[in-house]
Amino acid sequence: MRQRDRLTGMEMLLWSSLGAGTGLIAGFLLSEWVGGVSSGRVEGMARRLRQPAPPRLTSSASARAVAAALQAEPRLAGIAIETLAVARGVVELRGWVPTRAVRAIAGRTALAAPGIESVINSLLVRGEDDLTRARDARATDQSA
Repeated sequence: MRQRDRLTGMEMLLWSSLGAGTGLIAGFLLSEWVGGVSSGRVEGMARRLRQPAPPRLTSSASARAVAAALQAEPRLAGIAIETLAVARGVVELRGWVPTRAVRAIAGRTALAAPGIESVINSLLVRGEDDLTRARDARATDQSA
């Protein structure tokens, strides 16, 4: 049995109609899912596209911005918090703080600094993170 290499005119018309119909149905379904297009939506999108992008800080500038924000926060006065640049807009906080509340304040303050997208809060709480548990501190003799 030998296959034909070309489609007939009727087959081309049938396949073209099927493709156009499928595209039309997909377009209608997509428009229902995404929502209607209105002049307000188009103008809003155009306005957002025309606005300049906010400047992105380098990683070291991000760490400096967070350090300045932490020093300006009066509730964090006298607490040494190290800020490490991880990536552009991402910093890590390290050090010891007296309470969980201070840890949370430091994290929120760092995240509110301009240009910061993410904060890795590695601050440890004194009295919680520095205590060893009695059961963990037991030594066992494993000599032969």
